[in-house]
Amino acid sequence: MRGILFIALIAVFLPFPAAAQQAGPDIVAEPICFAVRNEAPYKIYGSFITDLYTNTETGSKARHRSNFRLDVPGSTDEKTGNPTDKSEFCSYGPFFPGRKLEMTLRTLVPIFSCQTRIDRGEIVIKGKRKPEGGTETWALCHEE
Repeated sequence: MRGILFIALIAVFLPFPAAAQQAGPDIVAEPICFAVRNEAPYKIYGSFITDLYTNTETGSKARHRSNFRLDVPGSTDEKTGNPTDKSEFCSYGPFFPGRKLEMTLRTLVPIFSCQTRIDRGEIVIKGKRKPEGGTETWALCHEE
């Protein structure tokens, strides 16, 4: 009898997650723009990555990725005078839940990753050189 009750409960609750997934990707009509700034005393490399979306032509799943490089704090482009330690991005999505994008910082391999809201202001990257050698790098992500 317990087995039948268990199966009945599963049958009732299984359709709800599937229905929730059919809401579609979180894509906005007007882009959401944000800034990222480097406060680490060295050059930073990273990426912003969207949630998965389905390619309508091939049916395959993919993500959008935008790579960046930020120079040391206070750096400017010699020709234009624009800062090279800060960059602005805009995204239509698809966003992770909560209007978030994944941010990954890397050297040759990923060293830090978070999902950050992009509508909460500037994202600041921090870092320090360790006395024993190497670096420690992180970002002040807007996770709430």
